[in-house]
Amino acid sequence: MKLRTFLATVVTGAALAATGSAPADAGAATPQTTAAHCYVDSNGTLHCANGASELRSQPHFGAPVVSRLDSTYSYFSCWTEGDPHSGGNNIWYYTDGDDGGHGFLPAQRVFTPQDPMPGMYHC
Repeated sequence: MKLRTFLATVVTGAALAATGSAPADAGAATPQTTAAHCYVDSNGTLHCANGASELRSQPHFGAPVVSRLDSTYSYFSCWTEGDPHSGGNNIWYYTDGDDGGHGFLPAQRVFTPQDPMPGMYHC
């Protein structure tokens, strides 16, 4: 058995043992798992898991980078429309970066069950 195949089998077996079931799509396992932890509070603020991302001054890939989000669970104060991204929509979320700045990141980097999240404010 090739080493890569062996390692994939071991990792899959460990995932099955830990969860009791196989993920439907290994690439989507993290967003599906973390989406259950997303919620919008009474102030309209989204609290949700996210991937690291650059924050831009506007919801466009050509806009200057103004901050960075390195944390894996953050809050987002509002959403707006911007450039389409690989998440299949054009929704961007606004938040404070981990280095003191603030800006927009594409919704593909926020592990929500839907975009925009119901109850959030539009920027």
